[in-house]
Amino acid sequence: MATEERFNKEAVDTIVDFLKANVPKNEIDNIETELKKDFVLAKRRSKNQRSKKKKKKVRCLTRNEKKKLNFFNIPRNSLKYEDIQSMNEIWLDYVSQLLELDKPIPECTSKSWETFTQSLYKADFHGSILKVVRSKCPSYVDKIGICIMDTRNTFKIICKENIITTIPKKGCVFEMYLKNIKITLFGKHLCVRPAERSTKKLKGHLHPDL
Repeated sequence: MATEERFNKEAVDTIVDFLKANVPKNEIDNIETELKKDFVLAKRRSKNQRSKKKKKKVRCLTRNEKKKLNFFNIPRNSLKYEDIQSMNEIWLDYVSQLLELDKPIPECTSKSWETFTQSLYKADFHGSILKVVRSKCPSYVDKIGICIMDTRNTFKIICKENIITTIPKKGCVFEMYLKNIKITLFGKHLCVRPAERSTKKLKGHLHPDL
């Protein structure tokens, strides 16, 4: 510490001597008062600064780690339909505000239609009522329930019989019910993780087929 202070004093003295040798004689007396001797580079770090540790970044679980912890596994008989109905009521309020259902739904040929469809595509489907109306696998047809999990390739729904069913998106056509409105969704267009779908733009022209 003493060595550092001596070095700083020598640096200050050197600068003062240089200025005295180069400034006009009538300004020499002002050097001591005008010169700032507190140099930024000569400052020492305080004890608090030296002892302050860097904050560690909080690391979130990866998808594989969540999978190992069975985050995505829902036992077939672990939930009841009546317990999830409140989730559907919350979702209806959410999607009504998102799609502005208090206003008339825009026509397919209007400019507002693309905004409407993009908003629906980016919406969160957890809590929505979905019905399979067409499927390459006949056993899925007419399955209806509230969506409790939306993954990249599947919807998990719970029906009134308290049975949880995993429905593949690809190869299925769904009907979604928004109060008195029925919307048809082609599952193959929704094969994206919900977080990615919220930032991705849907193509304007899609082929309506399985």
